[in-house]
Amino acid sequence: LAEARMARFSKAPGNRNMATFGTLDENRYGQIQLFFPHANIKRSRQWDWAHKAMHTNDWAAIAARSFFDDIMLSRDAIAVSIMLTFGFETGFTNMQFLGLAADASEAGDHTFASLISSVQTDEARHAQQGGPSLKILIENGQKEEAQKLVDVSICRAWKLFSVLTGPIMDYYTPLEHRSQSFKEFMVEWIIVQFERQLADLGLDAPWFWEDLTKDLDVTHHGMHLGVWYWRPTVWWNPAAGASPEDREWLEEKYPGWNKTWGKCWDVITENLNNGREDLTLPETLPYVCNMCQLPIVGTPGEGWNVRDYPLEHEGRLYHFGSEADRWCFEQDPERYKEHQNLIDRFLSGQVQPADLPGTLAYMNLGPGEMGKDAHDYAWAAAFKKQVSAA
Repeated sequence: LAEARMARFSKAPGNRNMATFGTLDENRYGQIQLFFPHANIKRSRQWDWAHKAMHTNDWAAIAARSFFDDIMLSRDAIAVSIMLTFGFETGFTNMQFLGLAADASEAGDHTFASLISSVQTDEARHAQQGGPSLKILIENGQKEEAQKLVDVSICRAWKLFSVLTGPIMDYYTPLEHRSQSFKEFMVEWIIVQFERQLADLGLDAPWFWEDLTKDLDVTHHGMHLGVWYWRPTVWWNPAAGASPEDREWLEEKYPGWNKTWGKCWDVITENLNNGREDLTLPETLPYVCNMCQLPIVGTPGEGWNVRDYPLEHEGRLYHFGSEADRWCFEQDPERYKEHQNLIDRFLSGQVQPADLPGTLAYMNLGPGEMGKDAHDYAWAAAFKKQVSAA
């Protein structure tokens, strides 16, 4: 839709032509992403969510819609070309596809590697629309506006990346196939590349760049722990990635992991090995950021730093997960002030009955669709075997 809108409303013929190609590219991706899951529906109803997800009120779908509606469907063609094709595609997805294709090939999944490589070549082409738009704005005295569009897009894209790509790389991928950590990937493929591209255009790194870099040690660990704990609220089976071997790897890649995130997994592991699975399942909902629509996370254990960044606007109290999230809201309150995240909807009575089962029904999750531990807690049993062996 975003490419089609640029093809229709962009003033420059070159932009319209490139966006037309982009429309064809994205339409093909959509068909591919439906074709592959459709073949697996007979194995699990969860595969149906490839088509169903964005039409539901699941928290992950709400977060994704909030981001994509913002940068794709509610701005002018120039802003879309910058926020989507430069901030999101050039900055995040295009580079991610290169890394994912290489990882898939190394893991032996050549079909997926070929698929991602095919997508990446198209993405690399139509993602080039943002650069020229930025140059035009800068040359015409609109550098401040150009910088703001880039900064908002990067901030919002990063949060979505932290819950989608971070857990996949550091927790879901089998240990023997992890070629690098999420942080290493982000630094090599995103941070360094982005800094170079911004400098080439005459723009600065986002003002929150240092905070984002520090968050590479934190945010995705919290997102992963939250997704696993609230696993009934998602349509996939998250892998805990917390076996003895996994934890050794995580400690190596993220020194101090065992004293922070590991403390939470210690309690979860003990409960599971004592037959108390019920203590590892949610009874309430986490608080959610009013910008990224994702849970507010921080660092547990030693160095506890979980905090809220509140803002009162027109009599309503908003909650944000970071200074950058709050800043995005402050740039255009009229754009964001009416949006209700999942917790807002729960507290306003839209979720009935007002409990966890009612919330799952509101999210459109039915039997056979709710997530569960991907390995039936075999990773936790490994700790019990260690104790028995000792």
